[in-house]
Amino acid sequence: MDYGESTNPNAARPPPVDYPKPPRLVSRPKPPAAQEEEMGNEIKLGDFEDVHALSVSEARAVVTAVHKGRKNKDPESNPLRDRIHNDNPTITHFLDYFDNFARYKEEESLHAINAMFDTHPELTTVEKALLGTLTPDSADEATTLIPSLADKMDTDSLQAILDELTKMQDRLR
Repeated sequence: MDYGESTNPNAARPPPVDYPKPPRLVSRPKPPAAQEEEMGNEIKLGDFEDVHALSVSEARAVVTAVHKGRKNKDPESNPLRDRIHNDNPTITHFLDYFDNFARYKEEESLHAINAMFDTHPELTTVEKALLGTLTPDSADEATTLIPSLADKMDTDSLQAILDELTKMQDRLR
């Protein structure tokens, strides 16, 4: 039985080969189970379920007000003197985006829209924000884009809301 090994125990053996060891298996924490997020007949937003939604126009009003407030502050009273004006390119592009895509830029328009939406308590804040951002032309288009509206409103009521939203758009003035 010769397997290439010497039967002599005193024979010189080659040094043992030091094979690289495989990396230790690292157990990573499992990601949390994904919460259901869906824009169907019932809006499911997962972690954002109880968060107040803003339309692009409302977000523009908030961000612009904060930006103006920071610009008007005295830089000497702020320890972050160089950051207070927020004139870096990212902030500028962010504000430009809002200016391009906000449909309602006048504060009066935003107040009128909120007052109109307040007369429709059946609409959620997400649906109101989507209507204000997407501004569909017809009730059919609105129910296609926001399926949860189909069960909440009849076509005529929804069309009346959309007509009011269209009248208040700043791009039409």
